[in-house]
Amino acid sequence: MKNETILPGAWKLTKELQYALFSLQVPTAWQQVAKSLAQKRVNLLGKGYPSVPSSSLDPIIAASFPKIIQTARQGWQRPGVPWVFATETADLSDLPEFIKDWLREEFSDCLGGEEVESILEQLDHSAWHWEAPQTYSLLHPPETPYGDMRFQAIPDYLATEFLKNPQVGFGVNNQYELTFYRVVSINQGSELMSWPPHPVSLIERNQQVGTAHISFVIRFKLQTVPWRKEPMIYHQLSIRQWIVEPFPKFPYGGATAYIGDNRRWLDGIRQPFCFMPLRIKQVRTQNGRNPRWSRAINELLKINDSLLPEPHNLAFEPQYQWSSLGEEPCGMQVAISYHTTWGKLPCLRGVSPQDLSSLDEAIQNKLVKGNLVLQRVGEFQKILSGANPLWKIEKPKKKEDKTREDLDTPMLRPDLASKALFQQIENPLNTLVVLWETKQCRDALIAEICDLLGLSQKGDAQVYNPEIQGEQAIYEGSLGSLLIKSQHVQGLTQRLDVDNPSVKGNTRQQRRINLINERVSQIISSLPKTQEIGGALIEIKPKKSFFPPESDPKLALRIGVMQAGYVNQHIYPLTTPLEKQKESLNKKDYNRLQKAVSDLLRQFGVLPAPLIDVKKDGITNSNLWLTCFHILRRTRKTTASNTPATVALMVRVNPVKGIVQVTTPSLWLTQGWVSYPVGLSSLITEKWDLDSYHYEAIGDSGEEHSNNKQKLEQQLINKFIADCLRDCLSTSVENDELPHVLFMAEAQNARQMLTWLQNPKLPANNLPNELKQHIQTEAEQNRLWLARLRVADNGEVPVGIVKGSPGTRTKGLFSWQDVCDSGETDLYLSLRKSSNTEQDLLRQSESRLDNGSRPAGSRKFLEIAVLHSPSIKAEKLACFIHNLRDRWPYFADEVSLPFPFLFATLAKEYAVSGKDPVDSSEDSEGSLDE
Repeated sequence: MKNETILPGAWKLTKELQYALFSLQVPTAWQQVAKSLAQKRVNLLGKGYPSVPSSSLDPIIAASFPKIIQTARQGWQRPGVPWVFATETADLSDLPEFIKDWLREEFSDCLGGEEVESILEQLDHSAWHWEAPQTYSLLHPPETPYGDMRFQAIPDYLATEFLKNPQVGFGVNNQYELTFYRVVSINQGSELMSWPPHPVSLIERNQQVGTAHISFVIRFKLQTVPWRKEPMIYHQLSIRQWIVEPFPKFPYGGATAYIGDNRRWLDGIRQPFCFMPLRIKQVRTQNGRNPRWSRAINELLKINDSLLPEPHNLAFEPQYQWSSLGEEPCGMQVAISYHTTWGKLPCLRGVSPQDLSSLDEAIQNKLVKGNLVLQRVGEFQKILSGANPLWKIEKPKKKEDKTREDLDTPMLRPDLASKALFQQIENPLNTLVVLWETKQCRDALIAEICDLLGLSQKGDAQVYNPEIQGEQAIYEGSLGSLLIKSQHVQGLTQRLDVDNPSVKGNTRQQRRINLINERVSQIISSLPKTQEIGGALIEIKPKKSFFPPESDPKLALRIGVMQAGYVNQHIYPLTTPLEKQKESLNKKDYNRLQKAVSDLLRQFGVLPAPLIDVKKDGITNSNLWLTCFHILRRTRKTTASNTPATVALMVRVNPVKGIVQVTTPSLWLTQGWVSYPVGLSSLITEKWDLDSYHYEAIGDSGEEHSNNKQKLEQQLINKFIADCLRDCLSTSVENDELPHVLFMAEAQNARQMLTWLQNPKLPANNLPNELKQHIQTEAEQNRLWLARLRVADNGEVPVGIVKGSPGTRTKGLFSWQDVCDSGETDLYLSLRKSSNTEQDLLRQSESRLDNGSRPAGSRKFLEIAVLHSPSIKAEKLACFIHNLRDRWPYFADEVSLPFPFLFATLAKEYAVSGKDPVDSSEDSEGSLDE
């Protein structure tokens, strides 16, 4: 094993610093008016939250006054609680009218402009004033009921110090020198962005095929770490891509614009040039959906004799007054960030390892060598070079000798797939339906099924419904048989006519709900009846074929086909020209066919067995349940009644027999563990419009009212998990021997329900009390292993740079030295290998600025915290979990979360209802990698 050391992008303060902050309280009368308007809206609509929607105010007040470092939503709920904390004061003359414009925009459409105006007239503009500044420690947690100010103050301090010398060199010999400016943010730390955008060549096959325009984004964030009292500062680096060409219209969900200005909007005072991110929303009008700026921002800028360009004008000039490279920016500049709703990203995501090294060196030079109070925390020491592959194959020496049995993805190999399917006794797949629009797709799907499972048709096909060209035939192989039915989709996959005024409903969304319910009924009546759960493959047009987005029928197909008794997988039509299909399909079509068929098997929980190798995995025996916990549907945006709904999902896998089972709290009461496809079927029937008092809703919901119910829900879920684990502990995997149980949960997904997963409460070498009170015997506790995982989303896991070798890539399992307060606990970080799709990576010396068409190859760490493992060393268990990242048989490469997590996360495909709104939210614009 190569003895590599990685330097983490993690730092700590070493000396006391004081930070003075001014505060601003919402006058009581203004609080009462805002709360009254919110309650009136709830009473009128019969849904929503009765609290002040301050989440829509935060981004625009921060844009208007960039010196704000934090807002407290309770400042709009409770008298005497500060709302705004800022590093300096601003003239508040225009603030009252600004707040009124925000309230007008929020409530006038619903309550009526005259009623809102009559209420706003009561408000006193002179009631707003700044409180005297208070000094907070940056080294020690402050004694304040408003939260730990350090989580915004420390990143703000570091960003300020960094910008005293804002140039950073990237690439070999610092050939690219970029200048950074502040991006206004009041959450998730501080953000800096390079400006102006740098052109990046898009090079394919040694030829330039285009140019992308990107900015580097640096983030400083304070982050808690397991078993460490004090939080640490993480630095992150990503890219943001920009629209440069004129476009005909904005995406359906709007866009985010970054407005650079050296004038403070709230009071017109000059300021250092910085960027304010603002949403351009698509507002429904009589003439359709039109892009609009925030009313409050627009009116404020009119007062200060400065105007934002009209969104329609930006469509013709998206590079609005950009400065040139090397030129000091001044005046107002506007850029629109690129995300996937615009189409394919021009530049591949991610930064190179060389870029991470360049930033790390800049931090050392600016913030450490500059005699500031910053010091790196520990190092990552490698303890395992790479995962031990379970289904390793010997590659044929000659390319022409390669067969399907040599494919990297295990479940695309006929030998493994056919055995796994036909030896499954938990929920056998007996019937498969192909819903086709083109015969070419139908024939290709059936051919792929036969090829993968070693089947051939027995006898002639029988017609079961001539009106829809319904045919069926038995297909047999050496291990088993399958009944395949095929029928034309008819109108089942046609767009939903949401613009038809004859359909019930006043809005597209309301008409969509009615059309989905109607289509679901049509689907159920059209499909063959089945006694047991079957599988369906459906040919459907691509998403881009449906406009407006509400007309997409895919949700109706998912629900209707599942309610008819079939787990289902959708596939787009083949693109290979008809005359060439007899020879062979193009590679893209062939890969899609393979994926569609294998993914249908995944939905049946089909697994090759065994899934553990005692020698390779370093554990004592394979008599071990693999279990994981996952929360589905936690936000109000994805529920029928605009209230948050929580479904807790437990997955367990018998690794000896290859059996996967799931359960939820409602299933547990009636059926206990069920097979995976039965579990997916049950998710379709969950009551998604039931109230659930999840923490994510707090801030825009009645906090006092919900707190007790939230705690009750947490207690019930902890009891549910304990009951599931006790059942596993008493159910043998093989040979009637009492098994061990590995339980895993991902922190960001589960910590608001399982509060003991939060870092301050995280147990060390012990069971949490919430489980211990239900699992009381020492014998059971000794056979239970617990691990908390954390993915790198939101910058919660540090980046790493190979020590002494900038730009180098590595893989394996690492132990983070000198990070935990006690020597009795260790923290591990897993780094996956390169995936098959990461071919032709940026070279070790290259920056993302050298080529936008090559994968960056700078992979993210998975954090592994072993909480309880009395019968196995924590390091050995961490190594086993690292190996489980390469144990998912439906991919050729390691996945983000270890096996069997994908069974839990992909279950969200069935956690849907006909009332789900179209998801028009933006994708992440600046992925740190991948």
